[in-house]
Amino acid sequence: MFHRFRRKKVEPLVIPTITQTLPQSPHQQHAESFSSTQDVHRNSTTISSSLSSYNVPTDNARDGSIERRRRERSAERHADPLGLSVLYQPDEGSPVVNIVFVHGLGGTSQKTWCRNRDTEYFWPREWLPLEVGLSQARILSFGYNAHFASSGRENILNIADFAKDLLFAMKFGLGEDSQELNIGTVPTVFIAHSMGGLVVKKAYILAQNDSHYEAIVKSTRAILFLSTPHRGTNLAELLNKILSVSLFNHSAKHYIAELRQNSPALQDINEQFRNIAPNLQIFSFFETQQTAVGPRKMMVLEKDSSILGYPHEVSKPLDADHHNVCKFVSQQDPNYISVRNAIRSVVPKVDQIEKDIKPPSLGRRDISRIETMLAVSSAPEDDLEYFQSLWMPGSCEWVLSRPVLRSWLEDQSSRSRILFVSGLPGSGKSVLSSFIVEHLQQTDFRCQYYFFRYGDHAKRSVGLMLRSLAYQIAYQLPEACRLLEKLADDAVKFEKVEARTIWSKLFSSRLFKLQLQKPLYWIVDALDECEAPEKLLNIISSITLSQTPIRIMFIGRKTQALSTAFQRMDSSLEVSELHADGTKADLEAYVVRETRYMRGTPQLKARVVRKVSDMAGANFLWVRLVLREILQCHTEAEIEEALVELPADLEPLYQRMSKALAGSSRPGDRALSKKILTWVVCSQRALSVDELSEALQPEHDVLDLRLTINQICGDFIVVDSRSRIEMVHQTAREYLIKTPGLEHSITPRTGHEDLLLKCISYLSTSQRRVNPPRPTAHLFARYAATCWPYHLRLSAASSDHTALLALSQFFLGPSVLSWIQLLAQQDHLRTLVFASQNIMYYLWRKSKIDSESSPLTHRLQEKEMLELWATDLVKIVGKFGAQLVKYPRSIHDLVPALCPSTSAIYQHYRQSKTKQTISVGGFSRQRWDDCLSKFSAGRDRQAQQIMCLDRYFVILTSDGTLRLYDTITGQPSKRIVHGERVLTFKFSATHEKCVTYGFRTTKVWQVQDDRHLCSITNPNNAKALDVAFAGDESTIITCSDDRRVRQCHWESSAKAWETLDMTIESDGADGRQFNSPRRVAFNADGTHLAVAFRGFPLMVWDVKTAELVGRCERTSDRNKSSQDLHTDVGPICWNPVTGHVLGLYNDGCVFKWLPSEIDSEEIRTVAAGIHCSSGGALFVTNNTDGVLKVWDFHHFSLIYQLSCHEPVTDIALSPDGRRIYDIRDTFCNIWEPNALIRLAETDERSSETSSTTAESTQLSLSSEVSNEVQEPLTALSVGARTSSFCSGDEVGVLRLHVAKAESLQQIAQGFLPVDHVVWSSDEKYLVTADLGGRLNVRLMDRLNPGSSYPMVLEIKSGNGLLQAVKRTFSLDRGSGRMRVERSQSQASKVPSAYFPMSPDEDRDAVDQAVMSNSGSCLVIQTSSPSGERHRVIQYWMIDPRELAMSNTDGGSTPTITTHALPLAIATKVQQILGFVIKKPRRRSHGLIDDINPTDEEVLIFIDHDDWVCSCLVEGYHRPVTIETKIKRHFFLPQDWVNLDNLRLATVSREGQLFYPRNGEVAVISNWLQNEWLD
Repeated sequence: MFHRFRRKKVEPLVIPTITQTLPQSPHQQHAESFSSTQDVHRNSTTISSSLSSYNVPTDNARDGSIERRRRERSAERHADPLGLSVLYQPDEGSPVVNIVFVHGLGGTSQKTWCRNRDTEYFWPREWLPLEVGLSQARILSFGYNAHFASSGRENILNIADFAKDLLFAMKFGLGEDSQELNIGTVPTVFIAHSMGGLVVKKAYILAQNDSHYEAIVKSTRAILFLSTPHRGTNLAELLNKILSVSLFNHSAKHYIAELRQNSPALQDINEQFRNIAPNLQIFSFFETQQTAVGPRKMMVLEKDSSILGYPHEVSKPLDADHHNVCKFVSQQDPNYISVRNAIRSVVPKVDQIEKDIKPPSLGRRDISRIETMLAVSSAPEDDLEYFQSLWMPGSCEWVLSRPVLRSWLEDQSSRSRILFVSGLPGSGKSVLSSFIVEHLQQTDFRCQYYFFRYGDHAKRSVGLMLRSLAYQIAYQLPEACRLLEKLADDAVKFEKVEARTIWSKLFSSRLFKLQLQKPLYWIVDALDECEAPEKLLNIISSITLSQTPIRIMFIGRKTQALSTAFQRMDSSLEVSELHADGTKADLEAYVVRETRYMRGTPQLKARVVRKVSDMAGANFLWVRLVLREILQCHTEAEIEEALVELPADLEPLYQRMSKALAGSSRPGDRALSKKILTWVVCSQRALSVDELSEALQPEHDVLDLRLTINQICGDFIVVDSRSRIEMVHQTAREYLIKTPGLEHSITPRTGHEDLLLKCISYLSTSQRRVNPPRPTAHLFARYAATCWPYHLRLSAASSDHTALLALSQFFLGPSVLSWIQLLAQQDHLRTLVFASQNIMYYLWRKSKIDSESSPLTHRLQEKEMLELWATDLVKIVGKFGAQLVKYPRSIHDLVPALCPSTSAIYQHYRQSKTKQTISVGGFSRQRWDDCLSKFSAGRDRQAQQIMCLDRYFVILTSDGTLRLYDTITGQPSKRIVHGERVLTFKFSATHEKCVTYGFRTTKVWQVQDDRHLCSITNPNNAKALDVAFAGDESTIITCSDDRRVRQCHWESSAKAWETLDMTIESDGADGRQFNSPRRVAFNADGTHLAVAFRGFPLMVWDVKTAELVGRCERTSDRNKSSQDLHTDVGPICWNPVTGHVLGLYNDGCVFKWLPSEIDSEEIRTVAAGIHCSSGGALFVTNNTDGVLKVWDFHHFSLIYQLSCHEPVTDIALSPDGRRIYDIRDTFCNIWEPNALIRLAETDERSSETSSTTAESTQLSLSSEVSNEVQEPLTALSVGARTSSFCSGDEVGVLRLHVAKAESLQQIAQGFLPVDHVVWSSDEKYLVTADLGGRLNVRLMDRLNPGSSYPMVLEIKSGNGLLQAVKRTFSLDRGSGRMRVERSQSQASKVPSAYFPMSPDEDRDAVDQAVMSNSGSCLVIQTSSPSGERHRVIQYWMIDPRELAMSNTDGGSTPTITTHALPLAIATKVQQILGFVIKKPRRRSHGLIDDINPTDEEVLIFIDHDDWVCSCLVEGYHRPVTIETKIKRHFFLPQDWVNLDNLRLATVSREGQLFYPRNGEVAVISNWLQNEWLD
């Protein structure tokens, strides 16, 4: 039935071509291809008969009927459009594939495809759209002026001209309503008849080297040739001769001359097309009937000319002559069915076209955001297409009849299942996988797939597999796309996330919530080639939790480890096995096909088939290699000898291949072949032909590497359809590595060192290579830049120091910064962390080797330099990564200048710079530290708890407020105000909702807009110890100090607590009574509860069944009597991934325990707090002395230790394990240690380096850091004349830095935080104010800089100075004037620019005021409340004279004129720093001269991207104006930026920037004259 969709018949839409303008003869006729069966004029002469088959007029063809028919044909030709015509356009949605028809010599765009020229038989338009699977294809036909019987001068057009016409029409064509066709955005399939096939081939060749048609090349997937003369025809030359002597002014045609047999044009097309054809799927149909040519019949094209003979070409005969090979009688015509089936077999491969695969509601932008979030680097269909290209029609179908597969496929239950398809090496398992995927796609099953590839290091990753499956699900299902979009909104990226975390966040927490009627089918090929198959199976076993059934098929070799892993899977998950033993018939069919064109008698071919099939077993690889050897034989005797000597399995075959390789090539070729084999065996990923060709230079300047590989590397290497070079099979790679004594054997350590040296040399020789002018230039540069750390890890740490010296020269040379720039351009900065990790590992191995030799040979200087760089590379990523990706060139100037002076990059930078550049001073410690940021959570409130989510980290304060901060910028983002003290809180698994439990009420919140959803009254006399979301987030559950577990369905109308029937309220074990729990903790999904009572073992309960799951009895407590108390348990938490409970005993020991097991594991340490990362790989502890320790959860080993004297209130780890968050007093600290960054960036995809990864991880065990965290600064002021500055801190210490002095001097010690510091204009007096409002005026000693004398002047702000200067401004937006009111109250806190801190801030307020140096302009920042509980920031310029006059007005309320800061500036300002004199004049003693009213000034501010910017203040006139041109000078390091620091930052008159950080003040100079230009 074909009524599933409405057909849309489209009138031809014509895209003109350049050949349409050519003159046409009035006698033009409709002649197709090389013959016409409709208009043969019989004549007694042979020449006339021959001509009539081409419709060439002769003397005997001048009767009226012939002339009439000529005119009819000419009219038909004019009716058929030239150019590109749209025949069919899908009704709904965009087309998923373009099918383009191209006619042949003498044909037209429509009649060529019509039986008897009847448009009812125009099958591309009338029949094809009705076929199943083709309704979403757009169908087009291309017409060009190739009518050979046209009269006039000699036609100079050739095949290349027609090909250019075709490309032009596809690129610039317009469709319905003049809309662009956009050919190239979806896959394209060509169907070409006769000479049209040559036009298509030539077009594809021309497009390869023209960037305009790059998209068309990439989108072209297949070509179907219908009787195309690939090698020409003998009739072409005869036709041109007759045309040249015609009486009707016909002329010879260039394009006909090109059709003669083996013409230079055809040879050139074939030679070029051969090299690019592997990228395409090719079908060649050839004619089998003779075509009527005059009084006789002949074969227009022989089979040899119609078939290309390529390895993966599919050829098939059609029962038709040359004319009718493209025309069909009906839809039941066997020829039509053959062509249709070929088209249908191609279309699913280019894109799945079922309606749920590309839903109309799924925008390209949406899926692109998810693609970026999931970091899916290559299209999933790439590997599928490769293996499908190896599939032979008719093969693999045996698997569909197997009962176990049918049961797995057709199971109507809602359960998830796993099917393991096992097979021997080389038995075609991957091809079988691709066949099953195609079958599922064609039969309306939702299918996702993944192919593990041993030869591609990246594609062995469990994480990448999970991300690819999630991407495909989102691409196919709009509801899944919407679920994952929320993660993309939170700017979460999964490229560096551990596989278990990916599974938890993408699948368990989101995709498993989908309730679909049909199952999802996952096909995972080559499970045995996965880096960690047992780990994958362990993760996958939780698919039973999915609300949509998931059917997974794993294909791979059966190993003992895999068998054990399958047996250990959850008993509720059904696992079946199918052995791939039905390939014998497929294998024999393959042998028959491959020997079809073998020269020899039928009897010989039969013996070959029988012999090879009998010995093959099920090994397709063995068959392919054996047949290739047999087909190279030249005599029957050689073939017979080869059959006798057939090896029994692969290893003897590899031995023969290796001997043949060694004996058949010249010494130079042998060296080149070994070099190529080394690259292919040791490369981190498969290289393309172009990449390897560049890598071999200049030693081997190979002209045609593809040809060279084929000639000198034997059958060990294959080049796939995408020009990637790979080993023929994993077993071949193992043979070359593990077989000693071979001339071509590969020693991995040596091979990796050679590749390392090549990559380093390549990056060092030319800076233009690492800064390519265009993406296509220097293709090897990206591999060299990203992969040399991989080769360093696996190279030999030999005693000859070759690699060490090469690395040293690279890091000492100019190319190291260009290397970092290239990585930033590619957004691949994580390579810097890999490099750091691998450098340290290499140096560790090198030291072990050097310990056995003389210390004089240890190259200590080079090692120390590399150690410095290893530290720098990690810090560069952490502190500058975000800015580097945006501004890669900044690595050359800005980044090094902002690094500590003891760092390697700073020393490298200073030595290479001659001009004056940015300088940074003021820090007492000139080395990297681990503190990323420190900021106050509020002086008048106590920070109690901290939690880290994906997008935010959250601080709970004592006033019952949750403050959410952006994890990237550290800036306040949202605020949840409960209204009373909060006892506990929790976020849902998706982080979309939050529950806060207070003394009297529990509230549920929507996190996205901090919206209050509901309130529930709490039970009396019960305080919740923990709260969690359960089920589908519609239920919240608590455990209280009264030993009761309660739940509430907060979305229901009756919002009330319901007490669950839990037995923890009964008597305890051994007859002892439980008291109130000391600690309780729900697991991530609220299904289990861990409870710790004083004197009892830790217990875990199943909340749903109310049953005890287990008791964690400490080994030392097991022998105690029933009346003895067990060791008390302190803080506890769950590992959200593994299901373990982590906790502390009161003696400080840490334990982990899986509730389903009896025994636990302990570490003896001293700890008071514990927290596990959401990824489950790490946990952190703290003790009472402020020491933090980070532990590896799985190995239970210490990774990092941080000593800091301040005690810790609470701790948390970031989800990616890079950062530690802690609360100390009222401050939040964010730590980002090198050890954690290296660990987080460990390349989890490596299986070859698994052992070395474990070794290098141990290097972090000694990573112990002591950080002196200074008291944060609370006030800062800079003198106007000398640029001396004074700062006050949190504990009341006042410090003075005199200009040009080297150190700070403490000049006062108070008891309260210093709130304000102000210099007098002549720097004679210094006024300070503390938090209590007490003023202190100090007289500064000019003769003894740094000395000061307190004056007897202490004024309370309530009655004195502060009250006099306090103003409240209110703006009349209608008149543009501002009202000034005196304040009669004490100074209030500065309002937040993000949200009001308290109800009294719900009014307009002035946040900041900055005066120009000349006194001509005052810029103020105001904030006013908005309807969304945020404050709107505005900037105004006012005349200070008006403000001064307002002080003289008695009791009136004065107004002043305001001018808004230009919008182009105001929208960019994050913090105004002050004004700088453009050209300050100095006196001889260094003081800045007095300001001249005509001096130009520059307004300095920090923009929202953390750049220090400036704009010129124009003139000294009134009103002052500011230029809108903004200059950017440099950006602030990421660890400098927080709200407290920004508010204190300021600039001096002469352009020094003073910026507080970690209790000190950075003084930045020489930056104003340097402007950054993108």
